[in-house]
Amino acid sequence: MYNSSCWAAPKASLDKLDVVHRRHLRTILNYKYPSVISNLNLYKRCDSEPLSARVERSRWKMLGHVLRGPVEGPAYTSLVFAIKSLSMKGRIGRPQSNLFSLIKHDLNERNLFLNNINDLYYLRNIAFDRASWRKMQSLI
Repeated sequence: MYNSSCWAAPKASLDKLDVVHRRHLRTILNYKYPSVISNLNLYKRCDSEPLSARVERSRWKMLGHVLRGPVEGPAYTSLVFAIKSLSMKGRIGRPQSNLFSLIKHDLNERNLFLNNINDLYYLRNIAFDRASWRKMQSLI
């Protein structure tokens, strides 16, 4: 799935994507209405996984690349800017769903935080240890 590491799709959209994917897999296996197969068995039979898990894994890989990249690079610089802008007054209305908020949510699920620059430095040190980074990636 091309460039899925940069998607900031809401959970509802990813759920719809998974539904369409499962429908296509059932069509490929020629499962019609009277016969039933569970989603888990469908994924096992096709040796596949939900597309939302692929998107989350690619987002995690992209974060590792950004953290291991040069400090003066544009991706790392924008990450620093996003962290520094957390202390600024936000806009009025419903909170936006963007890539940074999804990355923070992914990190919170692994008991990691990205609330200040020190948290970023801590994550950067973890990302340089590729074995532990892959271990956290396997939790998806």
